[in-house]
Amino acid sequence: MISVPLFKRNIKACMMPLLVIFAVLCMYITVIIYMYNPELSEMLSGYQQALPEMMAAVGMTGIASNLLEWMQIYLYGFILLLFPLIFILVMVQKLLMGQIESGTLANLLSTPNSRRKIICTQMVSMIFLTALLFGMLTAVGIASCEIMFPGELEVGRYLALNFSTWLLQAAVTGIVFFVSCCASSSKSYYLAGGGLPVLFFLIQMVSNMGEKLEKLKYVTIYSLLAAEEILEEDVFFPIQNGVLLLIAAALFLLGAWQFQRRDLSL
Repeated sequence: MISVPLFKRNIKACMMPLLVIFAVLCMYITVIIYMYNPELSEMLSGYQQALPEMMAAVGMTGIASNLLEWMQIYLYGFILLLFPLIFILVMVQKLLMGQIESGTLANLLSTPNSRRKIICTQMVSMIFLTALLFGMLTAVGIASCEIMFPGELEVGRYLALNFSTWLLQAAVTGIVFFVSCCASSSKSYYLAGGGLPVLFFLIQMVSNMGEKLEKLKYVTIYSLLAAEEILEEDVFFPIQNGVLLLIAAALFLLGAWQFQRRDLSL
């Protein structure tokens, strides 16, 4: 059960940051798709050879043999990981941490809404908003490809890739949500809730450089994005998706349990 009025208020409160991140990502997606041609591919391959460590750090390595591989190389190693994280931090601050700190959620408890109903509404709102963001980005990607390069996009694998990326961001949202349910202030929220995903992201960048550093990928959640498996193998729902789903579910449930136990002073 959720509170429909609270859900609607949550969507309205987060619509502006969602549209800002959506606009930025739309620009990147359409530009990357527009750049798909042999001449630019050779130029970017030259950058990979000239600056191998830097390009590897941001996940922009490899030679694309088709449009989807091109998008995967230049969007899914950095851009579609970092910008949604910014939105997630803002969203959870608006829907949970900020309201806990200001006493808004404590005031809601004086209404017939129970703690469980309130926290379930916030959880559903966060999942819906991240899904909405990736749903809109997926539509833009498909439309841009069909306009500029009709018939060249493998739509099924593109949908699978975006679904896996959304699951990754849902797990990241779970981390931030859990921290916000435990944190006592916005300062500690940003330090831990923002710091942990950013640390994972930096570790992923370092592990991308290969050699001895490659083993670091086993300590970061971002290595669970099964982009290469989806593109190279006959796999649409790899094992990593299940792991990400379990991580997200566990963190949301633990966060909700902690929220119901914590003191919310009026």
